[in-house]
Amino acid sequence: MMHTNFSILLGIHYAVTIVHSLSVVESPRAQIARSRLTEAFRSPSKKLTLHPELVLPEPSDPTALLLRSTEVTKLSQTMRTKAKANALFVEGTVDALTPMGKEQENARGEFPGPLPIIYILPDENNTLSNNMEQLRDVEGLEGILVPFFGGKGIESVSDYLDESKNQPSLAEKCGAIWDAGFQPIPEVTFSSHTTWTEEDMVRLVDAIKDTCGGIDPVSIVFTNAGCDETANQEDQNDGTSALKFIIPPSISKRLTFIGSVRTTAGDGRMNAATSKLSSCNFHGAFLRADCVPGYRMNPDLKVVGGFWSAAISDMKSLKSKNFNFRSKVKLEKDVPMEWYKYQKDVMESGALGGPAGGGGSLNPDSGDYRGF
Repeated sequence: MMHTNFSILLGIHYAVTIVHSLSVVESPRAQIARSRLTEAFRSPSKKLTLHPELVLPEPSDPTALLLRSTEVTKLSQTMRTKAKANALFVEGTVDALTPMGKEQENARGEFPGPLPIIYILPDENNTLSNNMEQLRDVEGLEGILVPFFGGKGIESVSDYLDESKNQPSLAEKCGAIWDAGFQPIPEVTFSSHTTWTEEDMVRLVDAIKDTCGGIDPVSIVFTNAGCDETANQEDQNDGTSALKFIIPPSISKRLTFIGSVRTTAGDGRMNAATSKLSSCNFHGAFLRADCVPGYRMNPDLKVVGGFWSAAISDMKSLKSKNFNFRSKVKLEKDVPMEWYKYQKDVMESGALGGPAGGGGSLNPDSGDYRGF
């Protein structure tokens, strides 16, 4: 009798293990999304891929609301043909996102081709379930960014495991995203100044895999909590806030890793941040909207598109970065002013690889800056 009971318990344990390991099955649509995102995140030449964050405004004025579709379509085309980003992380309503997805999907078969879109999921428990049916109909959407633990920084693998136990809905959320045919992209935040060994990183990635339902996500976004603190501190000027780990080759082959960059453009800070990510074996950089000075006060999509066109072109350029540019807009104090003048000055001063020294001597108090 005891032997029979033991056999039954063993069988139940085995069955539960199998069910857990097969709890998530990628649909054909999700597999296509994985392929497209992998291609966008991983460069064949092993160069860092660049993915800007676009915040689509929700106008209160009826006229502006009517014009939004046209402006979003133009921004989408600019990011694809001029900025030449690798993928787009987009925050906004589903209605605002739809024309961007349509523009990208209509470019399939053209050159430059479409950029995969990753929707930034707000950290609200009911948002995904309410919007999933709408998101299914958005063309060009391949992934959904899922901030883990509300952006709370973790200090160790055990810390991660404790937090994940307190939020079992994460597994359900990732499963729902896969069921809808998209790829969940976890965003995990590290506490400032914590050091991670290679073994720690491998264990963490395995734990994230379990949280996602037993399947490796196509990519993981790593953010440092220090990036959201005092931006003027010396060790945070590059927007990565002293990353203290390197992506081990053993997990780099399994999936891609994207590092978050939050630093205001100027004085070469964006270039420094992306260079640090590259040296830590990241595959790509998630360029947050915070890089655009005054973006929350002046969310003009034409201006935002012009900024990213100049910034990404510069970061991808092989030409010398020893250039100066003079902005007639004093960024820190005059952020409501139009960025068009700024973009025009950048282009004319050689910011994209032209002759150096176009701006003369630098005077930051007057709005002068060196590089991106």
